[in-house]
Amino acid sequence: MDLNKMCPQQRARCQAYMEPSKEAQRWTALAKQRVCATINVTKEKGLQDSNSRRPSDNKTRQDALVGQLKAAEARNRIRQKRLNYHNYRAQEINLMISSQATAQRALRVELLLPTSKSKMKTNDSLDKLQRRRVEEILDDERELTLSRA
Repeated sequence: MDLNKMCPQQRARCQAYMEPSKEAQRWTALAKQRVCATINVTKEKGLQDSNSRRPSDNKTRQDALVGQLKAAEARNRIRQKRLNYHNYRAQEINLMISSQATAQRALRVELLLPTSKSKMKTNDSLDKLQRRRVEEILDDERELTLSRA
């Protein structure tokens, strides 16, 4: 299948079941190596201090490390899913905006469906003249102000 020829919805469905990217696999392998190295270091320290420590302390420590690793992997998976969702949503909205018949309709769709959640200040960036001009364009039902020829 050629993903470039598919529409964004079909591409998203196909990519949801694909193997993770090489970069994601590389990061997972690096995380596993770090965990194994940490476990090996703690085992070596445990062998040196085996006289002073009980075996249950090492087991408890190892369980805590494994729990932290699993939690970090789960957070990363959730973060990746969230990023993918926002990217696909933005693609869908951009497609809807670009497929509008007129610039006025495209502007309305763009204002109603922002492609990303922006943490903008509520201060108005338009002055009175610019605000009146935008409202005039949006209120123009017969497209006399703007015409797309």
